[in-house]
Amino acid sequence: MSRESRAAAYRLSATVALVLAVLTIVEYYAALHFNSTIVLFLLALFKAVAVLNYFMHVSRLWTQEEGH
Repeated sequence: MSRESRAAAYRLSATVALVLAVLTIVEYYAALHFNSTIVLFLLALFKAVAVLNYFMHVSRLWTQEEGH
């Protein structure tokens, strides 16, 4: 893995982690100020999709690329 691609991967991971942190803060304030389970469920669902796609690489299951 080249230095540039490794740096890009770190930037992407840091960006996703930051987005997840911001969504967690939004989720916290939504829980305090709104009495809506649906809003909290949608925020949690969005966070779960981000974790599955970016950190667990689930989207690669449906690609046709060969190798590891």
